Amino acid sequence: MSQMLKKLWSDDQGALIAMEFLFVATILVIGIIAGLSSVRSAVNVELSELANAILALSQGYSISGQQGCCAQTDGSQAIDTPSTVPEVLCTPPAIPSLIDLTPCN
Repeated sequence: MSQMLKKLWSDDQGALIAMEFLFVATILVIGIIAGLSSVRSAVNVELSELANAILALSQGYSISGQQGCCAQTDGSQAIDTPSTVPEVLCTPPAIPSLIDLTPCN
């Protein structure tokens, strides 16, 4: 039993490979965290731009009245003023477009 423990104590063949795997795994985890943070910011900007684009759709209309042969009908109209989503991000979009959020200063 003591010989086996001495043999296991002196055996270091797998230690170097385990340390390399540990370093590679640490670098990958740090890279994944940074990448997912960038993806989160980009998705938030794109969803805000989509919300602004949907809110920019005007649902207003106007129908003029008609008259003729001693009769008249009134027209109708509804005015819709588009709004925007409140600003929540402080990162400018990577590719500017016409419906972008203005970046924070």
